[in-house]
Amino acid sequence: MCFLFVAWLVLCKGISRRTASVILQALRLIIFTILQIIYLTLKGLGAQISAPSPIIDIPLDIRTVYSGLGLNPNLIRIICCPKCFKEFPANTSLRLCDFRKSPRGRKCKAPLFRKRHITNGKPAKRVPRCLYTTQSFESWLETLLSRPPIEECLRRTFAKTQGGWRPGEKMRDIYDSPGWQQHMHNFLLSPYHLAFAVYVDWFNPLGNKIAGKTVSCGAIALYCMNLPLEIRFLPENVFILGMMPINGPTVWTIHHVMEPLYTRLAEFDLPGKLLQTFTYPNGVTVAVRVYLTIADLQASKKFTGFGSPSAKYLCSYCHIEKDDLENLEYATFLPRDGPTVRMQAFQWKDAVLVKDKVALFKKNGVRWTPLYDFPHYDPVRYTVLGFMHNALEGLLEDHLRRQWGVGRTKETIKQIAEREADENFSQADTDEAMSDIESLGDKDEEDEEMEEADESGDDEEEEEESEESDEESNGRRGPTPPGSGASFLAERAAWDLQLDDLVADEDEDDPDFFPAPDGVFKITTEDLQAIRECIDYVLLASWVERPPRNLGEAKHGKLKAHVLLILFSAILPLIIPELWFNGDAVDRARLENFCYLVASVNLLAAYSTSDTDAELFRQYYTSYRHSMQQLYPQFHSMPNHHYAMHYPDLLKFWGPVPTLSEFPGERLNGELANIPTNNHFVDMEMTMIRQHTRKSNLKIKLEGNFADTATGKLAQILEPNDSYNFMYSPPLLTNSEVAAYLAKAKELPRKSYDFLLAYLNMVGSHYASAYSGIVQSHHALILPTAVQFPKNHKVDGRTFHTLKSMESGSHIYYYVPGAGSSTGTGCITAIWQVPLENVMRTFFFVQHHASLSPAANRWNPYSRAPCSVLRTNLVLQELSTVFHIIEPQHIICHLVVRKLDIKAYPNICKKIHKPVMAINWSLDRSRRGP
Repeated sequence: MCFLFVAWLVLCKGISRRTASVILQALRLIIFTILQIIYLTLKGLGAQISAPSPIIDIPLDIRTVYSGLGLNPNLIRIICCPKCFKEFPANTSLRLCDFRKSPRGRKCKAPLFRKRHITNGKPAKRVPRCLYTTQSFESWLETLLSRPPIEECLRRTFAKTQGGWRPGEKMRDIYDSPGWQQHMHNFLLSPYHLAFAVYVDWFNPLGNKIAGKTVSCGAIALYCMNLPLEIRFLPENVFILGMMPINGPTVWTIHHVMEPLYTRLAEFDLPGKLLQTFTYPNGVTVAVRVYLTIADLQASKKFTGFGSPSAKYLCSYCHIEKDDLENLEYATFLPRDGPTVRMQAFQWKDAVLVKDKVALFKKNGVRWTPLYDFPHYDPVRYTVLGFMHNALEGLLEDHLRRQWGVGRTKETIKQIAEREADENFSQADTDEAMSDIESLGDKDEEDEEMEEADESGDDEEEEEESEESDEESNGRRGPTPPGSGASFLAERAAWDLQLDDLVADEDEDDPDFFPAPDGVFKITTEDLQAIRECIDYVLLASWVERPPRNLGEAKHGKLKAHVLLILFSAILPLIIPELWFNGDAVDRARLENFCYLVASVNLLAAYSTSDTDAELFRQYYTSYRHSMQQLYPQFHSMPNHHYAMHYPDLLKFWGPVPTLSEFPGERLNGELANIPTNNHFVDMEMTMIRQHTRKSNLKIKLEGNFADTATGKLAQILEPNDSYNFMYSPPLLTNSEVAAYLAKAKELPRKSYDFLLAYLNMVGSHYASAYSGIVQSHHALILPTAVQFPKNHKVDGRTFHTLKSMESGSHIYYYVPGAGSSTGTGCITAIWQVPLENVMRTFFFVQHHASLSPAANRWNPYSRAPCSVLRTNLVLQELSTVFHIIEPQHIICHLVVRKLDIKAYPNICKKIHKPVMAINWSLDRSRRGP
């Protein structure tokens, strides 16, 4: 018990090793004192017992505790080059790295070892300069399969692949997708054939800059996709394959740190390998494959071998070039295919000269990585486009900052100023700029390196090439620098073409025509203040993080991805229609553009999807980009805008993208960064992976069964939440527990009692009334007249309140009982709890929101396009007399509510003469709702 408690304090609560030693000493003293008191008491009673030993069997070092509990992971530390990270065996005789970028390239020649001087007079010891820390996959997999709940989950998942799947239906996880049911069907032959996704990302283990140092550390993690979503990303169910050394590899050397991924998992490919499990102690065949790759854009490109967003061929799914990002015709995108990309990757690998590799990358936009060594790996289909980084931190942040000018960066402001100043660009200036462009296009850095390589001979190829040198194209390095002459001329030409098109296509009878807005748009101070007031006064459930009330100021820092989602899907829809719905043609166009974006992101953020939803996303998103080009011509499309054009294909093949997002990986990065390392760069990554794995092993131990009852009770105290509750029905109450509960209950008013009785009989329970006066049979079900009245109740981790308890947690979106999939919105005014048939039942008394009258609804912007797609509506503040009695399974989500006042909402309040409020039901994200 002492071991568990102290290990939990260190690993889960973050106390230091020194504090742990103090606690261990204190526990030793306390236990000895207790034993001494017992000894003296029994001795005084005449008992013949030996005195307790002053040395209690409790260690004073937390590392001994870890060993005693079996928490230490099976780590593997590999000698690697500190520059290119090539791996070497422990007994290597090499002193300098012999890695070459190509068979005829120069050697790396970085020193592999250094001398560590010891102060006690002993000779200096030769130690590796850099070590790559990994852990045993087989050992971790055996531990995973030794847990009964895990095996039960795997069996349930396998059952879903054995029939009953119908194409075109709603997909709520990867199991419902064609990718799982059809593409992977030949591999998923048993519950022990496991499909994994690999996650990779780099993060700053120091958090912020410390002493002027900024470093990066990379984690390679594996998710078992056979596990249900509820437990898939729990730390104890995630395997950290390795922690890449500080300031890790480039695109030329990434394959070195990826080699363990291939070597560890290749041995588990079909037919598999015999491993012991809880159900099969003598062993069962376990097969493993990596399918999906999940990462942010930069990490994904590096890991999968595709070109970065600055490369000529910047897309992993099609051959679009970076100069064609404004193209919205999906049919014109030339798609990539897996076999061709694999062939191109191996061509790159087999190239003899560095310049040949560079030329191949320029031509194809593909490099080789060890992922291509897996015969089943399809680099196009298996690359997941991150929902967090691309859609939220990409599309939404870009719309807020660049297009609306809320927190617009200094660089963007400077770029705009330079463009405006160049409106009177002279012919001489133009000639000079064109001359500069031509000189830039004559010869770039990469061409010079290739010439030097040719002059010096193939066996002395130029070594010092930039990491991104092979991503240059068209005579320039990366994208055109903002504000440069080249940037101006390119965009000026684009504007002229757009203007010519507008003039040529102008039609006085066109009802959709509006003049292109002059200047660079920035949301007005008054409108921004209205948005801030909406953020401040909106009613949000306690679990929802409120966006900063000073939105647009630098003080609040960068908005987090989930905050951006809340802002755009749940809060801005409550205020933006008021600002622009009754404006001029340009305002209406901006509102329509905003609605298309929100509708697109809502479909993308949903935890369920279908082919119909995917096509609807394509329609909304294409309309958004088209109107964006008209409204904000000063801002060119970013790579994120093009990448999102491929989401429909991902949705159709893999199902909802939030189940494949980077959020769990970012949480993992945060947990690793919070592990104390004393900023020891040499062992930093080893400390992080070791402590994280110890914590995971401790959680596994706490979920087990203990022979000692006291230890089991301690485990329940330390880890009260059972992550596997979703697998089981609620436990039955004993008769004594029912009696004790009802003894504390209060009488339910007769009217409410009759309502509850009618509801129970409607859903088929057949209860009799205690007030009927009819003598019932011994086996009749009689509804108790007493219930308890809790002020709140948790459903799936969310707390729902009564109106008097907390109004922000009382407005809900729910299914109407007995009405199929019909939904409603209302407010919880009472909660009743009563044990029925030895099962605790919870009932919510919900008063329905009162709808607007037909006359008032004429002024409701959410009742018609474009605002009808915002999942928002206007209702009266006064609740309706219509009510529903519902249970937890009927609740869909909390509502986001803004009560409208004449000052903030003059356009609506002057037309609708009753107090109204705007309600939004986007928080569910189709987890429980339709």
